[in-house]
Amino acid sequence: MHHVSTHKRTTTGVTGTTRAIGAALVLIALSYAATGVARLPSPPALIGLALDWQPPSRSWEYFDGAPLAAAAVPAVFEERQVDLAPEVAWRDGGRISFAGFLRETHTNALLVVQRGRLVYERYPQGAQRATVFPSYSVAKSMLSDLVGVALAEGKIAALSDPVRKYVPDLPEKFAAVTVDDLINMRSGIRVEEKYDSAFSQIAYMYITTDLRRFVRGLDKTAFTPGQGFAYRSVDYLLLGMVLSAATGEPVTRYLERKLWQPMGAAYGAGWSVDNKKHGVEKSFCCVNARAVDFARYGLLHLRQGRAGATQVLPAAWMQRPPEVGAADADFAYGRGWWLPRRSAARDGAAAPRDYTAIGIHGQYVYIDPVSDTVIVKLSDHGNEQDEALTVAAFRSIVAALPLSD
Repeated sequence: MHHVSTHKRTTTGVTGTTRAIGAALVLIALSYAATGVARLPSPPALIGLALDWQPPSRSWEYFDGAPLAAAAVPAVFEERQVDLAPEVAWRDGGRISFAGFLRETHTNALLVVQRGRLVYERYPQGAQRATVFPSYSVAKSMLSDLVGVALAEGKIAALSDPVRKYVPDLPEKFAAVTVDDLINMRSGIRVEEKYDSAFSQIAYMYITTDLRRFVRGLDKTAFTPGQGFAYRSVDYLLLGMVLSAATGEPVTRYLERKLWQPMGAAYGAGWSVDNKKHGVEKSFCCVNARAVDFARYGLLHLRQGRAGATQVLPAAWMQRPPEVGAADADFAYGRGWWLPRRSAARDGAAAPRDYTAIGIHGQYVYIDPVSDTVIVKLSDHGNEQDEALTVAAFRSIVAALPLSD
């Protein structure tokens, strides 16, 4: 825009300014029209996402969401604060101060639940218990558990069911893909997990306002279904569509009825959707909730699916999942959960029993059945950074917890 002196507004200056404003308005109008055709969020949201105007922990604010209601009678944590380990395991076999660990991994919330008690709750960056945080891919673990419920209820007949039985929008070339292939990331559908490009398919899947249209456009295959493993969020997008079709209701409502309220969630929450009109959940990510309720979710796993006297989730589904795919040297993957591959014991004598949900930017719901501990960590860390080190730090925290009351 031309600079116009406040002391001397010439006719030419005013006309130039008017034209510049008009051109800007035309560009804004065209951009709104273009994003509508392309099934993208509004330009302000796109610009905000592209320029990182908000930290990752607030990116959920750019999207429409479907609400989840809290439990009528929330479950109450017994609280008994303890001091955690002053140092934890970290890089190159060394150690780092606990405060340094929180700082270096950009931690927004850290909660520890041991033997059913909330023994530690801190918000180092100034958040509080009522602050909403995005789950990112921690939602995959929750979705997997909901599929376990639907199987137990007979809503999904079998994991061997073809996906197109429930999601006819999926192109016919993927007819061999089963529900089991989705839950264990073995579909072979090629949508690369490239987070470093605004033009990648995964980026478009994250921001599009029409997820069913996205599914209809799938056309690439990486390997024969069931014959390989690749971590792909598209599998859990489809899994959410399967669950919704099988149960006859939005995934958000099923989560509310079958998990959120029965486990005694203290707060309402939400699940990001493509837009309000379509209401298709971003089921590969994006349950937006309070840290303390993510802790209640983890506690369900320690209690084999029970909340008080209520069997909320199928007990058989609550065990450490089988290792289906080897993601890398540090983790295997199974049924929506990351499974540390290295033993907690230095001599390798003991097989690891812990497992964890992990979301991009450092979101964790870590489960250690041996010590009866859940650790929730919510962060604004890098895209894919320090996951194995963070699990090692969690193990240090667990090892230093009191052995008895």
